[in-house]
Amino acid sequence: MSIQPNVSNLKPPVIWMPKSIEKVIELKHQFGSNASFVSGATLLQLQWQNGHILPHHLLSLENIPTLKEMKMDVEKKHVSIGSMVTLAQCRFEPLFKKSLPILFEAVKTIAAPAVRNRATIGGNIMGGVGDLIPLLITLNAKLVISENRTIKTIELYEWVQRKEEFNQPLLIEILIPYEEMDGLSSVFYKKIGRRETFTAAIITVSGKIKWDPNGKIYNANLAIGGGDNNPALLQKTMGELIGKSMEDIDWKKVYASLLSEILPTEDVFVSGKYRKKAAANIIVAELQNSVGIYGTREEQVHEI
Repeated sequence: MSIQPNVSNLKPPVIWMPKSIEKVIELKHQFGSNASFVSGATLLQLQWQNGHILPHHLLSLENIPTLKEMKMDVEKKHVSIGSMVTLAQCRFEPLFKKSLPILFEAVKTIAAPAVRNRATIGGNIMGGVGDLIPLLITLNAKLVISENRTIKTIELYEWVQRKEEFNQPLLIEILIPYEEMDGLSSVFYKKIGRRETFTAAIITVSGKIKWDPNGKIYNANLAIGGGDNNPALLQKTMGELIGKSMEDIDWKKVYASLLSEILPTEDVFVSGKYRKKAAANIIVAELQNSVGIYGTREEQVHEI
């Protein structure tokens, strides 16, 4: 049950609707911690329903057209997605069907269609625990942000690891490297929920594996997050994979490494132990399924 704030003692927030990045940055500098950027406002609505007091100044990004742009840079081989692009647009934008097909599959598992029509990719990221974050970390995404009136580019994983409080930077765009997916690489994404769709994640997992021409793994990215779980790269487990062919991998060691490295949250509905085992099982299964043209895999079932 949501906790409604006592609105009788609260002043309604002032909503600003600037038409440029420069103006919204100026307003944020002027109002400081008393102001918050607003995109689709779906997260803000949930926070308000749960008793959080809204900032006095809401800086809407709705009227800034440059934040709604989606582009593909063929020379730099990256896709640029403006922070105000909705999840529904990510799902159906034909520009990205060949370059980022995994994003299409991931977005359809997040919220209901009506929410995806309002919720933005920027809001999913800036909340810190959005379901898309593990996938974007796996894909080595970067953020272009304005912080303290300075535009900078930062690795997404570096940004989510920040522990101290910040003066809420403005997310301008997300840069995602892309490559032609062939037999030398594979990527996966799974959201684990209490139902298949329209539900908050219990935990979300993602991974990307690359092989050299000899069938040895030379790069591996494995990430978890989603729900209330802090995003994390599973670096110890990645070390169990790199430099090995699929036939050489000790799957029992990989599974044990996952159990030791995944540190999920828990609540009254789902225990941390269940989340840990569910995530480990799915990651192992997806890794084994990614064997492709390189050898055969021995089926191993790990009971949840």
